Amino acid sequence: MQKYKNLGLAIVIIVIGYNVYDYFKVKKDVQKDVIEECSKKFRTSNPEIAKKVADKYCECVFDNLGEKYKNSNVGAKTILEKEQSIMQDCFDKVKQ
Repeated sequence: MQKYKNLGLAIVIIVIGYNVYDYFKVKKDVQKDVIEECSKKFRTSNPEIAKKVADKYCECVFDNLGEKYKNSNVGAKTILEKEQSIMQDCFDKVKQ
């Protein structure tokens, strides 16, 4: 009986471990897609900006504002008005 308990525990640990791994993998892929889309839009409105700079800018903005507005219904215009200083700081860091 002890053998089956240990086997069951091992299976539960493996399943939980895989689910945790899969969660973070999917989260990273979604973040990457969001950053790529942001970068594309940023370069469309600012054609003189290089892709590498736009990617770093979007990553900075996502890291600083992503969690804050993750489940928010606040519109983009309101976020831009409220968080202009953070976004400018990200842009200044990237341009250096």
